[in-house]
Amino acid sequence: MKNFFRVFSLTIAICLFMLFTSCGGDSNSVNTNEYLGDLPSIAKNYLDKIDAKEIEIKEITDKNKYTELSKEYKLLKKESDAKVEEYLSNNPITTLPFAVESDYPFTVNELSILKCSDTRIEFKAKVTMTKDVPKRMFVYIKAIDKEGNKLTKKNGVMGDISFSKKSFKATEEVELSGSLDGPADLINFDKLLLISKEEYNK
Repeated sequence: MKNFFRVFSLTIAICLFMLFTSCGGDSNSVNTNEYLGDLPSIAKNYLDKIDAKEIEIKEITDKNKYTELSKEYKLLKKESDAKVEEYLSNNPITTLPFAVESDYPFTVNELSILKCSDTRIEFKAKVTMTKDVPKRMFVYIKAIDKEGNKLTKKNGVMGDISFSKKSFKATEEVELSGSLDGPADLINFDKLLLISKEEYNK
């Protein structure tokens, strides 16, 4: 009976260890998203390291050590942006799932990622206008998971790619761009919603 409990306890310990490591116990773990690939995981891994370095800097009292850690922090930020850009350059994301949940005067032809850093992800949409709009046009976006949960702390706003166009004509093809803070929060990304201003403000 004692041997049984020893084997049982050892089995439980091994299972718990495997569960911990598979759930991201490693700070460099990668969870590949169906649509965004490794992009969110790369951003999250660097963000975790950057946050840890910031805490370390705040707690340091030695001037020389502070200077050393500050240099490490700056290098980590540069490396973070470079790795995210490198991944997106080697793995361009040109097709993303979306849903339009508001009465916008256009049809969406294509949704892709324009660029990304460790803190912000920028989307681009190619649309065809369905009616005239005699003013600047703003589109509100929200990223969700499969259960419909909002993934980032804040929603985003899109406008024509220059954010300066003042009117639009029916049948005109327009490129929109806009961003969301927090690519590290998009590991469970399922789609981008085009929402109303009222939903955006919630």
